[in-house]
Amino acid sequence: MNEKKIDMQTLLEEISGNYSISPLIAYAMKFFFCNPYESLIIVDKQGKIEFMDKWSEKFFGLSPGGAKGRKVEYFVKDSVFPRVIETGYPSIGRLLQVKNTRKISSTYPLIRNGDVVGAIGRVLFRSLEEVEQIHAEVIRLKREVKTLRERHADQHYAVYNFQDILGKSHAIKDSIEMAKKVALTGMDALIAGESGTGKELFANAIHNISNPEGPFVRVNCPAIPFELAESELFGYEKGAFSGASTSGKLGKFELAHNGTIFLDELSSMPLTIQAKLLRILQEREIEKLGSIKIKKLKFRVIAATNTDLKKEVDNGRFRKDLYYRIAKAAVHIPPLRERKEDIPIYIDHYLRVINKQFGTGFTALSQEALDSFLNYNWPGNVRDLINMLEQACLKEWKGEKIGKHCLPRELCKRSNPRKTSPHSTGFKIGVSTKERMLISQALNNTKGNKRKAASLLKMPRSTFYNKLKRYGL
Repeated sequence: MNEKKIDMQTLLEEISGNYSISPLIAYAMKFFFCNPYESLIIVDKQGKIEFMDKWSEKFFGLSPGGAKGRKVEYFVKDSVFPRVIETGYPSIGRLLQVKNTRKISSTYPLIRNGDVVGAIGRVLFRSLEEVEQIHAEVIRLKREVKTLRERHADQHYAVYNFQDILGKSHAIKDSIEMAKKVALTGMDALIAGESGTGKELFANAIHNISNPEGPFVRVNCPAIPFELAESELFGYEKGAFSGASTSGKLGKFELAHNGTIFLDELSSMPLTIQAKLLRILQEREIEKLGSIKIKKLKFRVIAATNTDLKKEVDNGRFRKDLYYRIAKAAVHIPPLRERKEDIPIYIDHYLRVINKQFGTGFTALSQEALDSFLNYNWPGNVRDLINMLEQACLKEWKGEKIGKHCLPRELCKRSNPRKTSPHSTGFKIGVSTKERMLISQALNNTKGNKRKAASLLKMPRSTFYNKLKRYGL
């Protein structure tokens, strides 16, 4: 090495090829020489120490600069510095015995103009035993994570919270507030709403606000075969019937012990099962198939229906006593066509979700496409809206805005009523929908203050109140 004294800036300029050095790079280079986590030793081609960091000096009990000029073997007997200098090949990840502890070292040759002029070595201050402990801990944690994932695959838990329910309309806010009150009562609950309105989302949220630690067991009632309904819901003992598992089976209610059982589309349950369900709700106990023992359970029932259960009762397809037992705490989710001011919120949210899934970059709909969404009746509600958005994204694929030409035919057809005159029914629907949205938005902005909302819209107060009554706001 050059014997003349070189300051830090000169060294940095030489290393960087005389490029300007930023303060961050200068600090990083200083940290490199004084790293408290790794030792740093630089030796010349004779193996004599030119530099030893202060932490290593303290480790060996030396005063500052006390290692300079000494052979590195004086401190580390089995040092690889001589071999690296002689061969010009690095030694990486080698185990090193230093003061009766095993450490991990790496040593590199310093080559200038094809000649080895010295070497640089780094040693982890942590001992190999500590590294092995850390490694063992990482393996243990990985095993725990794997076990938890496997357990979650078998367990039942709720995913969504009230924060996941989108919408700012008064209608959806009223439903959320009612659901929160129901959640706090701990009572069995009935969630009513058309298909695609988010009944399971509400059920998840109710469970998570009242009993987040307990299991959340979902039962898709229409998917259970009639002949297996009893065994699926209540379980059975081994040998209870031909073909039964030799170990028996836990029923859905038993799995929901100390938690919640969610009965989706309750109205599809056979009347015979409805009778047993009523007894379970009243007594909170089950009797498995093939068993003579009664087992007490603690659970909450949240049922969902997309039909009018009162009409089902009148038609003899649903038990009246079960209806009054389950409908004491009821939450109604309004269909999307009754809260069209929420449609832009859903579009914005699900466009971002679809962009991640498809790798697209859409930010919005064109005004014509948005009008089509606002004028559509959405028989399938939010689930229908997501489907339409996905189809439009697949058709457009590139760009920032989705045009009307990319929308599914059904959406365009139903959102474009025949325009026979400015006073046609379709025209009135479009105007009233937008007017309702503007009024709802004004009420939201003024936190329900009707006088301020009317002023914001520059509308006479009497006219404003009449429109509130007309639109049911």
